[in-house]
Formats: sequence, structure tokens, C-alpha cells
Amino acid sequence: MNYGVHSKNIETKIDLLFSEILQEQQKINSIQEGDEDKKHLIEGLLADFTDFRGRGFFYNYLSSGKGHGPFTQLVDGSVKYDLISAIGVNLLGHSHPLYIRAHLESTTSDVVMCGNLLPYQEAHQLSKQIIGQVKESRLKHFWFSGSGSFANDTALKMIWQNKAPNYKILAFDKAFAGRSVATQELTHNPAYRDGMPSYIEVDHIPYFDYQNPEESANITIAAMEEHFQESGPYAAIMMELIQGEGGFIYGTKEYYQKVLSWAKDHNLFVWIDEIQTFGRTTELFAFQMFELDKYVDVVTVGKALQCCGVLFSDELNPKPGLIAGTFNGSLVSLNAASKTIRYLSEGNFYGPYGRVKELENAFLSSLKALSHKSCRNKISYCGGIGTMISFEVGDSSKEITVQFIKKLYTNGVVAFMAGNNPTRVRFLLPLCLTDQHISEIISIIEKTALETL
Repeated sequence: MNYGVHSKNIETKIDLLFSEILQEQQKINSIQEGDEDKKHLIEGLLADFTDFRGRGFFYNYLSSGKGHGPFTQLVDGSVKYDLISAIGVNLLGHSHPLYIRAHLESTTSDVVMCGNLLPYQEAHQLSKQIIGQVKESRLKHFWFSGSGSFANDTALKMIWQNKAPNYKILAFDKAFAGRSVATQELTHNPAYRDGMPSYIEVDHIPYFDYQNPEESANITIAAMEEHFQESGPYAAIMMELIQGEGGFIYGTKEYYQKVLSWAKDHNLFVWIDEIQTFGRTTELFAFQMFELDKYVDVVTVGKALQCCGVLFSDELNPKPGLIAGTFNGSLVSLNAASKTIRYLSEGNFYGPYGRVKELENAFLSSLKALSHKSCRNKISYCGGIGTMISFEVGDSSKEITVQFIKKLYTNGVVAFMAGNNPTRVRFLLPLCLTDQHISEIISIIEKTALETL
């Protein structure tokens, strides 16, 4: 479908620009040191930026706007592997042809942002596509949100309106739901709401324990039963199926089905947060991988989708006036999201033999090999699922982990951390990684471990 103005001449010029941009970006294809005469640029610009926003940056990083595949270039000309993907946003990598094409096509439209009051065709197309991917569930509607936190706020409002006056929510230890006033309370880490008043009644319960898998469901259910006996009815149970902030902790299909069956028996809505997991497991949605279609009532998505929103059932369709918002998103983000869904759903990415599973196997087997050989007692736990990989270094303390990932960054790989006691190195892998890339990355991890631990 054509959006905005179009003609043969415009299409020809877009094709030409597309080709030239892609060819230039493809020149970024390996790790490189920064230019000596440009090394001062990052420090100067970030110092200025720090003054503007009032706090510094974790990495000495400022993008040049150039990159290709897993590689990102900084303003000093240095090139690194990007294995954190803007905390999960860039699933396809840098300068993916679909992203470039989405940008160019969106220049033919008459505005930048698409709104709820006066929608554009891109929003209609994307809504149709994403609902088409959840046909085995009771999810029938999709509402756009400006961010992942706002999507979770919207889900909460839908639940509350339906369950009023029962407003209490069950969430899990080590949960992370966002940075808004509402979602900071669903988040388990108290440091994220230091000095904030409490507005929401949230009780946190034990999550799946990979060291005690057989009893995990019983422990979770026992905690829910205790809360029900002490506090009365709840509105919903909110769950990340793979806990990113916890270090990619996840359970088994049997665990989820047992816990969510109990929740349904007690008239709870099942709210799944897939802001980070969308597109990153062996199915498009993590709830599909765990075969939870019949349980879910509301699912929030974002990050890799390139925009954010809420999928919900007929039962949760809110009354007029409860949810709104000026923006659906930028036209380029909606266009890119539409292309992303088509690319992921039609490509060989999912299932037991898809590329996502191949990436998972390649990283976990390589990290385990390091932990048993050259990096024994330096790399211990390694785990994760799909393109979400984590591992522990040294004593798994935050101090040692930060030291490791800062050195890893110097050596050419951008990562981040997750969890506390233990703190883990966190990767959010792009799908564009090749086997050659993986081999080089593992060598850099080994080199970094030997240098720092």
C-alpha cells in the first residue's frame, strides 16, 4: 500500500537513495579503534550533554548515526559490536534495509506524528497485522501507547475499571514494569521509587526458582493463597515471562500454566508484560512459546516492535474516556513496525529450528565451554532464552560485573547488566549476527575475562 504522495519519479528516487544509503552503511563492518584526532569529541560532547540533563552517562558513547548489522560507530570513528540494542529496541540490528525503507517512505507523508483523533493508514495496517498474530488467544483489540510504561499504565487502567473497587495487583519478585508513577510500584526494586509516595496496592510473590523447579509453582501459589486470605480479592496478576531486570529469569510451561490456572480460578485477569520479550523468543510472543494463549487477558508490547501498545480482550474493552493520548507514534515507527512484523512472521526465525533458537544455542554452548576451560572460576552461570542471554563473572557482584562490562566495551562489545545478588552481564542480541560474528564476540569475552578477573 502506498502512503503519502507517490509517483514513478518519487519511487525511482527513493530506490536510488535507499541503495546509496545502504551501500554507505555497509562500510561499517568490523571493530575499529577511534581516530586519534577525534577522541576528544565524545568527551566534550558528553560533558556538555551531562550539563543539559543533569547527570552523566554509563558509557563514553555517542553515536555517529552510522552502523550496519551488529556494528555501531561512535562520533570518534570507533566501531563496536552492539549487543544491548538500546535495551532491546534494535532487534534487526543497525541500518537494516527495512528500517531504511521505512524512513524513506515516511518522508512522502504530510506529518511526522500519527494521532488517535485523526489516524493514518499506517496505524490501521499495523493494528490489523498484530491482532492477526494472536488469533489463538482471546486478544481482540490493540491500543497504541507512547512508551512501554504508558502501555502498562493503560493495561492497569483497563483492569481497574473492570474490577472496581478491587484494585490490588499481584506482581513478582524482581519484576520490572517501567518508570511511570504507576509502573514503578509494580517494579520490585525499591531503589527505583526512592522518595516516592505509594499509590498502588501491590503484593510481590516468589517467582520461578531454577534451583528448585519442582516446587516453584507450589511456592508461588502458596504465597498467592496467603495474600488472598489476608487481603481479600485482587484484580490481576502481572507477569514478565522472562524477567529482564532479574537477569533473564524464566520458568517452565508447566509452572506458568499451573500458576495462571490458579489465577483464573480466583477471577484474576492475567496481564503479561512483553515490552522486552516481543520477537525475542522462539515464537513472536513469549506467551505463545509457553502455550499460554487461553490464559492471557491483556498483553503489552514495545521495544523491538518500534512502537508500543496494548493487546486486550473484549472483556477489558474500556468505557469511552478512560484511555486516549495524542500520539499513536511517528509514521516511520508505525511503518517500520509493520515491516518488522511481516519480516519476522514470514522469515525463518521462530520454532525449534529457527534463527532465534540457533543464536541461543550458539551463545550458551560457547559460554559454557569458556566456563569449563579457559575461564573456569571466572565465568560461572550462563543462561537466558532466545536472543536474551546472561552470564555471571567473578563473584557476581555489581562492582565486578561493572568492571567487566566496562572493559568489554573498551575491547569492542557493548553490553549491560541486570539483577542484584547476583548481578549478571546482559545481552539483547540482534538477529543479524552471523556465526563469524559470534566467534569473534566469544573471543573478546574470553580476552576480557582473562584481563579483568
